[in-house]
Amino acid sequence: MTASVSRPALRAGLYGTGAFGRFLLESLSDSASMRVEALANRTAARGAVVAREYGIERRYDTYEELLADPALEAIIIATPPADHGAAALAALSAGKHIFIEKPLATTLEAADRILAGAAAAHRRVAVDYPLMYTPLVEGLRQFRTSQLCGKLLRISVENIASCDGLDDDHWFWNKELSGGIFVEHGVHFFDWCGALAGAARQVSALTFLNGKREDRVFAAVDHAGGALATYFHAFVTSPENERTRAVISFESVDAVVDGWVPLVLRMYGPSAAVATTTIRRMLDRSVESIPDASAGFAFSSGDKQQAYGRAVRAAVEDFARAVHDPSYVPRNDATRAYASLQVAVAAREAAATGVTQLIAKRAARESIADTARA
Repeated sequence: MTASVSRPALRAGLYGTGAFGRFLLESLSDSASMRVEALANRTAARGAVVAREYGIERRYDTYEELLADPALEAIIIATPPADHGAAALAALSAGKHIFIEKPLATTLEAADRILAGAAAAHRRVAVDYPLMYTPLVEGLRQFRTSQLCGKLLRISVENIASCDGLDDDHWFWNKELSGGIFVEHGVHFFDWCGALAGAARQVSALTFLNGKREDRVFAAVDHAGGALATYFHAFVTSPENERTRAVISFESVDAVVDGWVPLVLRMYGPSAAVATTTIRRMLDRSVESIPDASAGFAFSSGDKQQAYGRAVRAAVEDFARAVHDPSYVPRNDATRAYASLQVAVAAREAAATGVTQLIAKRAARESIADTARA
């Protein structure tokens, strides 16, 4: 048995103390992989409140002051998406590694600049894609590889989300600030579903404008592995009515996953019994098997907030490992996250033009791990 490697906690600074920034502070409160030692916020007064609440050692009034802190090895960027490009480039220029809230950027051009900057600075950049670290998604990845129930044919995602707190003037509805629903939100699903289906080849899309809000979007994606995937996102309901369901259809079984954070998995179809038995062995021990009237058994990851916190923490720990080990490529490496951003940008363009967008096969990129080893 190989002994685990003990590494010092990565010393990080947080830029942005909104909902995600605060959630991340809670998730990392006792982490051995990363310690948030300083923060800055565009509104200094709000930053001061958060620093006191979470016992952050150093608070700065500006981002530039945060970047100038010589003790910090990494920066967590938790600002609205339009800020990501400039904030990331500034952090790289200051010699910091970066953990960035999704999306990587709102345009491919900005994402290209971040990757080029990371390569030039020999620094690691990872994106907050926690769904890849949930046990149900990991189990499905293994199940898909086994081909026990045949090829993957189809993925359907239906995501009915709350619009509570998103008034007409909120930055979420402004594509210049958020990138639009496909980019700001859809990248989560393009990422984890793409990990099952393979590289995307082409994208068609539609959107619905409700007054000032483009609050419903639909995309159809053709994957190189032969699977077709559709994604519907609607920010139209109240928190108590939120729901998300993904149906992953193989030749002889449908895997049905409920929850924006994947929380419950059930198997249906001719091979449901053998599929249920097999995937049980692939799932993490933390997943509970529970009797289910419709499927016989269901697999549950428990409470949503706790599951989300564990996944975010795992994503950060993967990033920290990559910083300490230049040979390691994390699941959320920015060079991998780029692919889901490509799909999101293509969907946005397809909806705007009415023309199916081909996903360009770009020149092979070095991973940031390759440049870090240089």
